[in-house]
Amino acid sequence: MAVLTERHQPGIKEMFQIPIVGGGRINPTGDKVIYGLMHVDNFRDNQVKTAIYLFDDQTNTTYPFVTEDIFSQVRWVDHQTLALLKLAGEAGFQIFLFEGLVGTGQQITDHQGGIETFEPFGNGFLYTARKTPDEIIDREGRYGKFKIAGEQGSVSALYYVDRGRMLDYRQNSRQSCRESSQLAKPVIELSGLLEKPVEIESVIPSPGGSSVFINCRSNEDEFCREVTDCFRIEFDPDGIFRGGGNPALGVKSSRLALPKGAQVRAISPDGTGMLVLHKSGGPGGHIQSDLWLLDLTLPREILEHADLKPYLACLTKSLDQEPLNVYWTRQGIFLSYWDKSSCKIARLSQDGEIEVWETLGLSAEAFFLNEDAQISMRAASATRLAEIYYGSPVSKGWDLKRITNFNEQYTDWDFGTAETIHWTSKDGTEIEGVLRKPSNFEPGKKYPLIFNVHGGPAAVSPLILLENNNRYFYPTVQFLNKDILILEPNYRGSLGRGQEFLALNFDHLGIGDLWDIESAIDQLVAQGFVDETRIGCMGWSQGGYISAFAAIHSNRLKAASAGAALSDWRIYRAGSDEPQAILLSGDPFSNKAWFDKSAPISAVHQAQTPILFQHGEKDPRVPLISAMEMYRALKARGVPTTLVVFPGQGHGFLKPRESYALMLQNYRWFMHHLMGEALDLLMDD
Repeated sequence: MAVLTERHQPGIKEMFQIPIVGGGRINPTGDKVIYGLMHVDNFRDNQVKTAIYLFDDQTNTTYPFVTEDIFSQVRWVDHQTLALLKLAGEAGFQIFLFEGLVGTGQQITDHQGGIETFEPFGNGFLYTARKTPDEIIDREGRYGKFKIAGEQGSVSALYYVDRGRMLDYRQNSRQSCRESSQLAKPVIELSGLLEKPVEIESVIPSPGGSSVFINCRSNEDEFCREVTDCFRIEFDPDGIFRGGGNPALGVKSSRLALPKGAQVRAISPDGTGMLVLHKSGGPGGHIQSDLWLLDLTLPREILEHADLKPYLACLTKSLDQEPLNVYWTRQGIFLSYWDKSSCKIARLSQDGEIEVWETLGLSAEAFFLNEDAQISMRAASATRLAEIYYGSPVSKGWDLKRITNFNEQYTDWDFGTAETIHWTSKDGTEIEGVLRKPSNFEPGKKYPLIFNVHGGPAAVSPLILLENNNRYFYPTVQFLNKDILILEPNYRGSLGRGQEFLALNFDHLGIGDLWDIESAIDQLVAQGFVDETRIGCMGWSQGGYISAFAAIHSNRLKAASAGAALSDWRIYRAGSDEPQAILLSGDPFSNKAWFDKSAPISAVHQAQTPILFQHGEKDPRVPLISAMEMYRALKARGVPTTLVVFPGQGHGFLKPRESYALMLQNYRWFMHHLMGEALDLLMDD
């Protein structure tokens, strides 16, 4: 028998040393890649820091580009110019320009309240920001601040700024003896020309440089999430300022008559075609989206005033997967999608043919294509940490080269092994999952088992060496190194298995999930290497709901941890910012029996499993009262339970100290209940 070389078994706090690389963006000429690197320097400042690195193919060198500032949303303006959003003190995030890829950047905007998103366009930038209507400002001056449910409060606004004119303006305002407010600022509010105030979700510039498409909701209210509009704004980016900055001169705005819930995803390089993401079966989380092609050369009266459904051609009929990232390049249309537990990239023809492109056998977690289909991507595998790759297109793939090499720093760290397994659920459905084992796994030995259930539910647990929630939420690696198996089930309703599988949890929440969990236990116990008396379950959001449901409705678990978990659908519908996401017919009042049956709290009278609840105090998705309800009900019944509330935190958070506490609490909870160690949630690692 071969002797394994002893490898380092990292503690929980050491996991924060491992950097997380960003997706990367390749420049228009394909010879430079910009990417981000998230890391934790120390726990004293309690911040996850991000640095930007630039790789230059011509010199084969990588160097830090921005390291000290807080920033986001890096964009290439041309092959030698970058722009990004950088925090400018109390002014919030503003656009900074790096011409020649040198210096600390020139500040382009000074928008009060900061900028949310931006895209290069014409001679400047399109950007979105919050705007409070004048009538609300006037009302606050008279009565103070309050909000009426369903009322349009602050809204999104779309602006265009000319970068050259703005730099001149900023220079002149500093030198002029006049007040800067008397100078004409070269910024135009484009959304003011729309027929109504909107909530902008995304901005898609046309490559031609004369049109921009905006995906909107008519209202930020949760009941309007599926009430969408798409507007096209046409203007000459340079000529718009020749008329004294009056946006009404030379600007056309129109609404495209797209179906309810549809969104623009990409425009063809020549500006004549549009890709639309739309659920042909209607709105709802249990319906997969398809990509549809729309001819933008159709007469304006058809595009703006007719029902466009007859003019949409479905391109993804043969795919049967949810499209993720979409790019329309001169080499064709490319999209990514989950294929079971791996993320694939394919080229899509305008006839609907799908051609999967090779990515070295890696799962492409995130990718970016320039107009020539040159790629930069973050990818990982079951044996490698995520790295940044780039390359030019070749036959059915790319000549990929790796830029980063972080994996080499941790080759002596023991992360265990990962593999996919399949089992048959109680209704005959095949379920897939990622089984993580200790590196020294022995088939004849019986191991404790913990389920790590992903959120979503329309998401995936990927077959990669180390997922992000294994670094910031759950101490998977530490459990593996204590000889505990981890199973990450891609339960019914997960992506990567097609529409039929995605819809299996509709009107079957909780019950079907429990079938998938219990049938996995049955199979692994039958194979002889799982100890049926030491099984746990943990998860966040939907994973927290499933963990709570399984722990309360079943006696198969020894312990559970439920993060951001809902207890009752009435509470969720009343308090969540996404009440429409409930995958049940009707509502808790018209369909009371089924809503009760699928709620974790409904079986609390039979609960015996110890549960750890972890929740953000200001969680807008699953209100804190959900965890409090289950915690108090279990306490009243004498079931061992603990509730940990994180002040100021929302539905998910990455504050290092809080993440460390969260992981440590889960570690201590399961080591106590499964392995017999003393329970001390405050004991450091």
